[in-house]
Amino acid sequence: MEELASTAKCDPHSARRLLRTLASMGVFAEGPDNRFSLTPLGATLRSNAPDSVRDMAIFMASQPIWSAWGSLVETIRSGAPSFPQLHGSTMYEFLAEHGDLEAVFNRFMSAQSNLHNAAIIEAYDFSKIHALVDVGGGHGATVGAILAHYPTMKGVVFDRPEVIATAEVGPAELAERCQFTGGNMLESVPDGGDAYLTKRVLMDRNDHEAGTVLKNCRAAMRPQGRVIVVDPMLPDDNSPHPNWLVDMSMLVVQGGACRTERQFSVLFESAGLAMSRVLATRSPNFILEAIPR
Repeated sequence: MEELASTAKCDPHSARRLLRTLASMGVFAEGPDNRFSLTPLGATLRSNAPDSVRDMAIFMASQPIWSAWGSLVETIRSGAPSFPQLHGSTMYEFLAEHGDLEAVFNRFMSAQSNLHNAAIIEAYDFSKIHALVDVGGGHGATVGAILAHYPTMKGVVFDRPEVIATAEVGPAELAERCQFTGGNMLESVPDGGDAYLTKRVLMDRNDHEAGTVLKNCRAAMRPQGRVIVVDPMLPDDNSPHPNWLVDMSMLVVQGGACRTERQFSVLFESAGLAMSRVLATRSPNFILEAIPR
């Protein structure tokens, strides 16, 4: 314990109290001689764990994000996210100017995609899609996983130019079938896709912005195209669900929202789309498919 406290430059008594609290939550196990060890849950905080959530934890506990939660009361009173009020810019604008935190965020997004991709591919049949456009696709982790599963498909990863600048889809045989394009999804998206995928993107946006993204996808898609939204979804009632806390995080940081199935349906209709399917996955996400009306 003393060695750990010294390495972390912490007060030994305070550090032990923290470790015991975390042990009560299953993150550590306390053994004899004042020693603590990682549990399987705690091991997910390691950078080399296959199911690592280390970068997510670092990002969510970072001062810019944590301070937004500290202004929750102001957000509830005004209805506006507190992050821009505190930092003078949106989260994405802030990240573009703070490279160290942006690197953590991009690793967090890629790791999250790797945890969710298998569930998405398992739940949805992409076999009839020849050209897939991933709007807000980050570093290409999701498109890469889908292309690996469907060897005749071609993909486009569309995101902010500063994100695309450091993106890569993986092995050469996948990279040959994938194009990276930078731009602003609120202005336009690449033309000619059979399907437009937004994964955990609409949750970042208020209804007006989310509707704009969907309208841009509707305008760009081929006549028989579709939009595939992968997002956490809220229950219709107040039953306990982890996505309620995700919804609050979206509120204070970006002014976005998790939505119910009915709210998604209304959003689709405003963009000239009609919900055709809703699929649950073995992840926190649902898959909502929409086609032109």
